[in-house]
Amino acid sequence: MTAPTVFICADIEGVSGFVDWAQEDEETERVRRAMTEDVNAAIEGVLSERDADVIVNDSHGGKRNIVIEELHPDAKLVRGGPRPYGMISGVDEDTDVGFQIGAHTRPGFGGVLEHTFSSSSMADVTLDGDPVGEVELNAMGMAAFGTPTALVTGDDRLREELASVLPETEYVVTKEARSMRAATCYHPERVREEIAAAAASAVSEPIGEYPLELDTDGAIAATVRYHQADTAEKAALWPGIERETSRTIRYESDDPLEVYSFLRAASKV
Repeated sequence: MTAPTVFICADIEGVSGFVDWAQEDEETERVRRAMTEDVNAAIEGVLSERDADVIVNDSHGGKRNIVIEELHPDAKLVRGGPRPYGMISGVDEDTDVGFQIGAHTRPGFGGVLEHTFSSSSMADVTLDGDPVGEVELNAMGMAAFGTPTALVTGDDRLREELASVLPETEYVVTKEARSMRAATCYHPERVREEIAAAAASAVSEPIGEYPLELDTDGAIAATVRYHQADTAEKAALWPGIERETSRTIRYESDDPLEVYSFLRAASKV
């Protein structure tokens, strides 16, 4: 039997004990290790169930957060950037299943450190008029390669956000959101035990379909509303971009990967 390929998109906002970006400066080594250990728990869960090729994408900030010396030795690490397809760089047609570890809610959903792609510039993102966050968009991008999102970890509000979009995806709650920068945090050891168990379940025989309830057939209209009008002015200079309001731009394509790439680029204006 051929070993499956498992892709892990690793972010930090949904990691055990992380509640404020200030921790990246104040507790640098601790939060880097916490992110690494949450990812390791997922890898260990996968490998406890079956042999697999594991690719990890360090997706937060400068994309150099995971402590590579402490990452599970059987995993490969995509780090640094920019890179093609951003948070899902490393996925291809041969990838069997995808995880999103340490994820967070979209803006306005009440989760810890909520945002979509850029907290500093992007106020919200929609697909065909419906608000979406990073998890949904990453899942859409992975699905374009035929890769289902089988496991997500993050706070309790993200689980609510994803209930109708990824209804069969395994989910591990790492903390209960109390405000933008506060949460009731579960002990990391408990969280990692649950991550490992969920990861093992997600790759058990046979690997599930894990349907994504987003309509990506035909034209997809994506909008970005920025915090500032001048950001939209710059983005609207790109060919094919429509400026809907002073702070909102729109792009339409029937290719989900084009839409995903547009939104990644739109976060860098």
